[in-house]
Amino acid sequence: MAKEKTTLPPTGAGLMRFFDEDTRAIKISPKGAIAIVLIFVAIEILLNVFGHQIFG
Repeated sequence: MAKEKTTLPPTGAGLMRFFDEDTRAIKISPKGAIAIVLIFVAIEILLNVFGHQIFG
């Protein structure tokens, strides 16, 4: 008896996955995003502490 050839259904079903879309956005790593946030937090703290002395 011959083996039947089984075919698997297509996995994508013609839908576009998120990472298939080509965008022209700025790409930064997660570490870079955390560093930027920490810099903004440090600036905010410094402005709250020394802002009255600097800006009157």
